[in-house]
Amino acid sequence: MSSVLISGAQYLAHPERVDRKGPFERTYLAEGDSWMDASALAQGSLPYYLVQEFNRRGQSCLIINISTSGQTLQRIEQTMQGDYVWWLRQQRFDGVLFSAGGNDFIDAARDPKPGEGLLREMAGQPLPSDGYACVRPEALSLLRHYLDVNFSAMVQALRDSPLNADTPMFLNGYDTPTARNAPALDGAIGPWLYRAYVKNQIHPVLWPTLTRGLFKEIQAVVQGWAQAHAGVQAVPTSGQLQPAAEGSTGSSGDWKNEIHPNARGWKKLAPLWADALA
Repeated sequence: MSSVLISGAQYLAHPERVDRKGPFERTYLAEGDSWMDASALAQGSLPYYLVQEFNRRGQSCLIINISTSGQTLQRIEQTMQGDYVWWLRQQRFDGVLFSAGGNDFIDAARDPKPGEGLLREMAGQPLPSDGYACVRPEALSLLRHYLDVNFSAMVQALRDSPLNADTPMFLNGYDTPTARNAPALDGAIGPWLYRAYVKNQIHPVLWPTLTRGLFKEIQAVVQGWAQAHAGVQAVPTSGQLQPAAEGSTGSSGDWKNEIHPNARGWKKLAPLWADALA
């Protein structure tokens, strides 16, 4: 017996191939963004390395993965009548592994016109002493409210499931990256923060403190979800990864690209998740 990671679609196509590798001690449902995405073999994902950690510990667990790279929490919530709710009705899970919120922050910083999103447009503005001053408080307040509302809907769907009303949910806490021109998949995707900062003409000297401030806000949102909802736990993974070097454009420190860990980084995070799930 060994642990298995498989997408929901692959499992439904050939459940007998997976079941032959059981019985499994525990079964998990993974939902969320690229940190959970089972298809992200080129850059790695948390479930991929978590299964390796389970095997290293001699544990036999199954992770059914329905996550998608680039997912925002709003898109997850809007489509939860599909895969998410459907799977919750099929079987009892020992936990839901969930990663969301990071893309929402990045989209709010990068996608709107300069000065109309999460960040101020700094062209012609005096240089503040702290990069966090580039955040627009009113936009941050709206973003946090929207995230809380959509996450509450995800938890409610879990609690409304007859088979999984008591199933715990485990939340990913993103570590703090380095804003840099380091896209993913040979330049096909990203960079993310880098584009947002350049678009809003934020001086590079402000990038480190701005990024730390933004990711403190993301971590506060995730911690707030855990505090507000019974049976929801934030896995303590922040502050674990070696930062990438400023100005680097490829894998550096524990980061493969601007916002995703490399193999060394994932291997640092997987044991923390395995401990939380034990």
